[in-house]
Amino acid sequence: MNKSKNSPHHEVGPWTFYPDKNELEKPDGHVSKLEEKISLLLQTLCERRGEIVSKETLINEVWQGRELSEQTIPVAISKLRKALGDDINYPTMLATIPRQGYQLLSAEPDHSTEMPKYPSTMAWAFVAILLTIGLAAWVFLLPADTQPERVQVLNAEKPSVIVTINDVRTLEGTEEENRLAIAISELSAYYLSQISDLLVIRHWWNLDAPDPTGGIYTRYGSATPVYSLKGTLLNETGSQLVTFILSDPQTDEVIWSGIHPIEEGSTSLFPMFETMLAQLPVQGYYASSRAPEESVGFWRARYFLELSNPGAAQIAAAELAQLVSNGTQSTPVTSSIAALKARWNDEQSVASLLPDTSQIKTELEQHAVSTLTLVDQATIELFSNEDTETALQLLQQALETSPGDHYAHSLRGEALYLAGDKDGALQAFRLANRLAPYARVYADRIASLEEPKQ
Repeated sequence: MNKSKNSPHHEVGPWTFYPDKNELEKPDGHVSKLEEKISLLLQTLCERRGEIVSKETLINEVWQGRELSEQTIPVAISKLRKALGDDINYPTMLATIPRQGYQLLSAEPDHSTEMPKYPSTMAWAFVAILLTIGLAAWVFLLPADTQPERVQVLNAEKPSVIVTINDVRTLEGTEEENRLAIAISELSAYYLSQISDLLVIRHWWNLDAPDPTGGIYTRYGSATPVYSLKGTLLNETGSQLVTFILSDPQTDEVIWSGIHPIEEGSTSLFPMFETMLAQLPVQGYYASSRAPEESVGFWRARYFLELSNPGAAQIAAAELAQLVSNGTQSTPVTSSIAALKARWNDEQSVASLLPDTSQIKTELEQHAVSTLTLVDQATIELFSNEDTETALQLLQQALETSPGDHYAHSLRGEALYLAGDKDGALQAFRLANRLAPYARVYADRIASLEEPKQ
């Protein structure tokens, strides 16, 4: 229930908020202390519950009209969301409204129309393997000036905890298993890129190199905890499983292990990784409770979409077209189609594979609640509308939630370059390259930007 402006407290989800004490309190007596500015931010939103509160209003009410960096408000919102324990992809308390502002919700929204249909066991296999490789994508987290709030806690130059991971291993190496491996790595990346305090390094170990660790201890120091996560896809009595083992790479001591039946999907897979995170010295790992889309074809499409080259885009387009043909037209799927069409409209081999997207723009504006759709909207603004300012705003919102998203950083690099900030573009591409060294297009883009003018 929303109290009046002069009331000493407000109800926010499971919390009672006391502005005069800068505290959140649960019915069981658990108290969470807020920074003064975060408390004032929440009070401002409470007094306008249900309204979309613009950044300009927040600047006037919380920061008394002072000039702020473009990152100040997103960082503050991220801190508030973390304190509330809310999920940005499925918010029940605090929603980000792209290009408009923020809204304290009056009640839990109904996401039933956005819930994906659970896929077949094979589809879940895809999903499962995504998890492992994705863990890797969390890998090269950003530098301190890229994602303020998360990087203040997790700094890629001096991280609190490092987890290294290679792709999920397949025993048979069949086409189906390899497809699953790609899918699970993307889903893993999606989940782990949301975890603060953790630097996940993908494809780090090179057993053929003189130093298999890639110099990890030299770069980060022996005092930084380093763990190795490995996954294997198994077929047991007709069921597909992914086994995960977290170990100390120096002693091979097993720290944690988990088994995930693929058919159970992300609502089982994500909590399994939470049990792993509980074994590590990380705090506040509030990530998505479920995937925005469960189908294997979707996550495989995202993997190829994010490789940022025409050949991979053709594969992504074919996967997405097949999903639509089979009746899957969820917002993440249509969002991905719109983004592909925007970026590769001049590539007939890509555009010819995509179904009609004339109604997708409206759908995106109405349902852009996930990092994926924010990134897709930014792609549309950048390549179709040539609106670099709006694209950068959308990417900032996406990176507020997923600071380890290499594709978002690469798009940010493109937007900065088009806006005339070559140094900023180089920094963004270098970061994307660290996060996903297998995406060769990033190294090529860096080389092209570094070439001296003729």
